[in-house]
Amino acid sequence: MPAEARVYAIIMDQSPGPSVTVDASGETDSGVRAALPMGAEEPPLPRRYEDLGRIASGGAGDVRRVRDLWFGRVLAMKVLRFEHVENTRMRARFISEIELTARLQHPGIIPVHERGQFDDGRPWFTMQEVRGRTFDAVIADLHGAAGPEGFGAAPSGWTFRRAVDAFARITQAVAYAHGEGILHRDLKPMNLMVGEQGEAFVMDWGLARRMGDPLPSELDEDGVIHESDEGGLTRHGEVLGTPAYMPPEQAGGERDMHGKPSDVYALGAILYHLLAGRPPYRGSGLAVWRQVLAGPPIPLAEAARPGLVLPRELVAICERAMQRDPAARYPDAAALGREVLDWLDGARRREQARLALAEAAALLPEIAELRARARDVTAHARRLMEAVRPYDPVELKRPAWALEDEASRIAEDAALREAALLQAAHGALILDPELPEAHDLLADRHCAELLAAERARRQEDAARAEAMLRTHDRGRYAAILRGDGALSLVTDPEDAEVLLCRYAARDRRLVAEPLRHLGRAPIREAVLPRGSYLLVISAPGRAEVRLPVCIERGAHWNGAPPGEEGPGLLALPFLHELGPDDCFVPAGHVDIGGDPEAPDSLPGRRVWIDAFVLRRFPVTNGEYLVFLNALLDEGREEEALACVPRAAHGMAEARDERPLFGRDASGRFVLSVDEAGARLSSAWPVASIDWHAAYSYTRWLAARTGLPWRLPNELEREKAARGVDGRAYPWGDYPDATFACVLESHAGVPRRVVVDSYPADESPYGVRGLSGNSRDWCGNVWRREGPAIVGERALVDEASPDDPEHRAVRGGGWSSALPFARAAGRFGLLPGIRRATVGLRVARSVTNHAPTRSG
Repeated sequence: MPAEARVYAIIMDQSPGPSVTVDASGETDSGVRAALPMGAEEPPLPRRYEDLGRIASGGAGDVRRVRDLWFGRVLAMKVLRFEHVENTRMRARFISEIELTARLQHPGIIPVHERGQFDDGRPWFTMQEVRGRTFDAVIADLHGAAGPEGFGAAPSGWTFRRAVDAFARITQAVAYAHGEGILHRDLKPMNLMVGEQGEAFVMDWGLARRMGDPLPSELDEDGVIHESDEGGLTRHGEVLGTPAYMPPEQAGGERDMHGKPSDVYALGAILYHLLAGRPPYRGSGLAVWRQVLAGPPIPLAEAARPGLVLPRELVAICERAMQRDPAARYPDAAALGREVLDWLDGARRREQARLALAEAAALLPEIAELRARARDVTAHARRLMEAVRPYDPVELKRPAWALEDEASRIAEDAALREAALLQAAHGALILDPELPEAHDLLADRHCAELLAAERARRQEDAARAEAMLRTHDRGRYAAILRGDGALSLVTDPEDAEVLLCRYAARDRRLVAEPLRHLGRAPIREAVLPRGSYLLVISAPGRAEVRLPVCIERGAHWNGAPPGEEGPGLLALPFLHELGPDDCFVPAGHVDIGGDPEAPDSLPGRRVWIDAFVLRRFPVTNGEYLVFLNALLDEGREEEALACVPRAAHGMAEARDERPLFGRDASGRFVLSVDEAGARLSSAWPVASIDWHAAYSYTRWLAARTGLPWRLPNELEREKAARGVDGRAYPWGDYPDATFACVLESHAGVPRRVVVDSYPADESPYGVRGLSGNSRDWCGNVWRREGPAIVGERALVDEASPDDPEHRAVRGGGWSSALPFARAAGRFGLLPGIRRATVGLRVARSVTNHAPTRSG
């Protein structure tokens, strides 16, 4: 009968590898399958039973289905095969099976109801009928349904965990027998049955014996025990059992070594079959027997189907149970069963944990959708606010405010759902501390937190996130935790020399300290520890370029522009393209905004800003004086008068305030005194000019030099101040009044100073005075959401002189408090307003030989 067939009774030896007897010569006897002699008829059953037909036949007996007329139930009747009636040993084994089985009262062992003998001498006994399947059929179904990553549910409804549960109950039945001093000696999947109601039974106790009793094979034809000359039992060299599941001591005929560990080995071999989908040894009975004697089976990892992931705990249990040395195995089936039950308990908890986590993980798409909706609503609100001027009435602002409130509610809802998700992940880990899915989910979150915190220079948050990532990472973020990144650089010209400097904190300032020469470009994936660096790049005939780069954990910096794979190309400007105080700012990504301590900081965002040049210092009084007198020389006196710095702090219409520049006898402009009566210095930054005057200066300078000078866009100015590592000030993160000219820098009355007075107020690109002394008018209109950004690219647009909207102003001033000196700080002024702290500096885009693909 095929092993996969459904059977309805106890089955003996129904497998491709039946129980065999191997004598000392190596010959095998698988048993004769004949029934009665030719022409003979089955003798009638006792009156109590009605014969319903034979359902199975084994090497020692036949199994018939019978109806118990007394109790109206169907039973199974096992009868010794006719050809063994005169075989004393076979008869003794059959009777031993009846008696031993009758003694075993356990739910996993079929109870014996009655015994008897036919008139022809054949003994019989009846037992409970089992409706179910053999365990090898279950295993075949499971492996037929297994996918590339694990076991699936078989068409019959069996799952891997359910099969292991059945195996655990089988070990308990064998453990009970061991407790009664009985060994089975022929445990194999074909001798195990699982019932339709989930029962698990150990069948066929025909080779079982009580420990200490004589072996059935040691009984002669008359049932007499022979003794050797030495007084011990004679050893006939006979080996009983099924070789594929037989322990080596049983295969070798070492009967004195038979014990509970022998059954443990067979149980381990059954577990091997369950895990691998095949027996430990394969082949004919004699060939398998020889393999068992030769050595252990191939390791489970090799025996299993490629790609099938086996539970490592069960593999370890199986390997211990199948040790060649009986002393190295589990001492009995009870110890083995406890290990399997422990794994099942963990598997059940893991199943519960996975179910809880899966229910929570279903929130992920919803969380993503809510966050996307919040962004969309926020963007809509910003568009509405763009059409509303700051001084417009509340009624015009309410629609945008309502959208902002809605976006906040949506974001709060997303945050609550994410909190529920994280709570579920931690709850799942309480059920199963090693649940991979929960650790992966938490590792993903903490990795994102770590990178964001390091980018925002929140060191405490970064340390906390790194510690949590180390707790939950199971290897996916090994590169992130190592902290290394890589750098690639391509330059024009190709052989540019690259000096690597690393920013280090010295007296609360970040100082670029030379590390080593990286060699000549191109540089391909140079491994660097995470951190902030400055590359000093030089080539003959080209201007030296300062390129700050931030190497992030597990990331590859290659200067690629948005939408390109990179590496980007950094073209070094020719020497004649830059003046002595022109600071070249290469194109690249930069983190702007995101500083909660900076006044009116933009939201944190990573943008690409094209290359530009910014003058090292703001425009001085002396330079501005040249501009005004040049206008006079060109006959543009009215325009010059409109551009003269004035002491006014009011609206642009108040044009009669005292000018801060005087005029000599020839009518030319000269320096006078400031609002406090102090004599103006030509090396001070010009101030007290409105945006129109600053704009006029850039147009005059552009016409005079032939270069496209303009006012800087506020994002350009922020990049020039912060570099690319997100620092709060040009010198780093620590606020100190000795680093820049601010209100707290003065012991007495605050005032402007010479533009090169504070060397610490220098950016990574060499630009000075970006955090103190004077603020700068920017070229763009001030908007709450900041300048236009398309995709990842910042658009450098300049407001029209006719536009009445507020203009952006950036930087700290000599009379402003230190927090206003933060590089992300910003505010807006109407273009006709003058302030004693607001001046200008000039910028220009790079068009000739520009580094169009650098970072």
